Amino acid sequence: MNSSVTGSSELTYSLRGEGSPLLLVAGTGYPGSTWHLPDFIDELAGHHTVITFDHRGTGGTPGGDEPFTTRSFAADACALLRTLDLGPAHVVGHSMGGRVGQWMALDAPELVRSLVLAASGSGGSGNPDQPAGLPIGAMTAMIERGYRGYMETHIEATFFTPEYAAEHPDRVRWLVDAFWEHRPTVESYLRHVSARQNHDTSGLLGDIGVPSLVLIGDKDLRRGPTGSHVDQSRFLHAHIPGATLNLLPGLSHGMFWQAPEVVVDALVSWTRQLEGSGPFRSTSPTTGRAGGIEQ
Repeated sequence: MNSSVTGSSELTYSLRGEGSPLLLVAGTGYPGSTWHLPDFIDELAGHHTVITFDHRGTGGTPGGDEPFTTRSFAADACALLRTLDLGPAHVVGHSMGGRVGQWMALDAPELVRSLVLAASGSGGSGNPDQPAGLPIGAMTAMIERGYRGYMETHIEATFFTPEYAAEHPDRVRWLVDAFWEHRPTVESYLRHVSARQNHDTSGLLGDIGVPSLVLIGDKDLRRGPTGSHVDQSRFLHAHIPGATLNLLPGLSHGMFWQAPEVVVDALVSWTRQLEGSGPFRSTSPTTGRAGGIEQ
């Protein structure tokens, strides 16, 4: 991992592969190490220069005293691309990372070749179930189970379908360990949660002018602190001009870790289409609302 001074933060980052730049933006409190599942990162790096990094307060990046917001996380990511001279990049944001990506596209569109919003949302009217501030249910569970116990339960229950988690406990354990080894402090994690819950770009989605792909597993239906990600993804698709929606059948919130080969195929198909080297194709056998592409 390398460090780069980017404005008020010194971000720890990693570069892999060759080709057009692709920036992976992690979710709530997740360090960059969680992207480095070999089945995923190695395959993606065969097509792109892949950039991963630690958000403020995660992994090797200090938290600092400034408030955590999705917009400040976006400013960090934009500063990193400028420092590395790797813009414009395809920006792939997972969960809260997609919220960060929205701000990147709004504040610095010259740095964003395309935007992939994976299992994400806009907050506000795009997710009326989302409470501002720390969600009481999740915080209660964290107090009762402890930090690690909460993360273990949360990752297994939300990132993977029950059938997959039962059949592939090693994959669930890999993600838990990758998070835990580079975890934020409890304080930093809660600051990330607060930043996510207070995010609202619902009234600004019409101003996103970069090519946008909304990527979502059709089993990502759990109504947690940010509601159903399928519902939120449909809102994003409906309100971002020209956006494409790709529903991946049989996958839940952690699509990258449950089916890395499917997600790599979807991402590479998308970037190749934009770069003029091939048509965009669905990763599922059918098209339409239940598992495929909607323009």
